[in-house]
Amino acid sequence: MIDDHKFGSFVVDGRMYLGDIKIVNNRVRHWEDRRKHIITLENIKDLLESNPEMIIIGTGNSGLLKIHENVKEIIMGRRIKLFIDKNLSAIKKYNETISENRKGAALFHATC
Repeated sequence: MIDDHKFGSFVVDGRMYLGDIKIVNNRVRHWEDRRKHIITLENIKDLLESNPEMIIIGTGNSGLLKIHENVKEIIMGRRIKLFIDKNLSAIKKYNETISENRKGAALFHATC
């Protein structure tokens, strides 16, 4: 569960992470392969490989992170639900997904 988020950091299961994060198979790690404010297919390959029911994308506090249309098409083409919103809403959706014992994968942009 994501316990807290402040500009630039996340607290997940009691542990603080600075910067952008990925959550795949309930494992949290720093998300370092992002270029600019655009999500590409390369950024989500590991999420897709985990076969989640849902992919949640937190686009930052102001929602500036964008997703290429082809990425959306690929996710939906695999019949994976996709939730994209600013961090507070995306965190709520991620926590709901996990608390319902559904398999979710996520990307969160820590700042803007």
